[in-house]
Amino acid sequence: MRRVSVVLISRNQAWNIARLIESVLREVDGADGCEIVLVDSASDDATVALASRFSITIIALHGNQRLTAALGRYIGFHHTTGEHILFLDGDMELIPGWIAGALNVLDHHAEIAAITGRLIDQLPPRDPDARGPNPAAGWTDGPLEVVSHGGGAALYRRSILERVGTFDPRLYSDEEPELCLRIRHAGYRVVRTRAPIAYHYSEPRYQLATVLHRRQRHLYLGLGQNIRHHLRGPLLWPYLRERGFGLAPGALIMLATGGLIQALLARRPRQAGAILAAGTVLIGVDMVRRRSVSRSLFAFAQRLVVLEGTVRGFLLRPIRWAEFRPSYEVLPASSGRGSTAGQGETAHG
Repeated sequence: MRRVSVVLISRNQAWNIARLIESVLREVDGADGCEIVLVDSASDDATVALASRFSITIIALHGNQRLTAALGRYIGFHHTTGEHILFLDGDMELIPGWIAGALNVLDHHAEIAAITGRLIDQLPPRDPDARGPNPAAGWTDGPLEVVSHGGGAALYRRSILERVGTFDPRLYSDEEPELCLRIRHAGYRVVRTRAPIAYHYSEPRYQLATVLHRRQRHLYLGLGQNIRHHLRGPLLWPYLRERGFGLAPGALIMLATGGLIQALLARRPRQAGAILAAGTVLIGVDMVRRRSVSRSLFAFAQRLVVLEGTVRGFLLRPIRWAEFRPSYEVLPASSGRGSTAGQGETAHG
């Protein structure tokens, strides 16, 4: 069995794919038994062409299906053989020294199933020359922090994923928190190192445009999908405690909005005034707590969008495993790059 496999996922990231692959190759090039697999979600830019310059395996997902990070990770996992699998997103860049240090941790702590590191976040996307602050070279020793899940970049033990199941490819989002909940429910730990794992070239998190863009990509549906999937299972309440932090405020906001509209249509000024007064007080308290009007208004809008996505995800008809037929083409890492097509060839996990 190979020591390490690296799974990269991408979609229209020609602006970063070479930088990502090169950062991984610097760490594993020449390493005994290492493999790199890129799973691309039907990019219509030069992502695949640029990646084809490197000696890696490329899997091109066809566009006639839900193209999600979960599907990419699932397909990538089932096309690797490594004892440990590192997953990285297409908008990242691996930081030198992290893999070797993380492997050393796993070698000495059998109870750790997954290990991640801090992301150096919100660097300008689509800028090939952008660089964050340079972290200390090599591995940074320090205490391990127990966390609920990784942040899109994490190293997993294959044996544990084979036991509890890997990423659920039917999810639009939130596949990593759901997987790590299953891992922890089985008695293993997920930890984060003091050492940073990757640069993350991402859009500013606390902007309404980012929230709306994520909504357009269906990235708020996964919460509702997971709630429906675990509705009658032992993981429902643990999942809600960890991931449902915005649902109650969002539901309250929506109910208050509905009550206000109803009061206005029924011409009940006192009821409408009471709702407006209560809402004004709550928003005022939140503004004082956050010490920012803009942040409070952003949180208000974000909660509504998250709740709306959660409801849509919950109402979405689940895909049964019997219906799951992934469609893709494998381009082996070889001269000439012969190709093979695949559909429904991966095991369910």
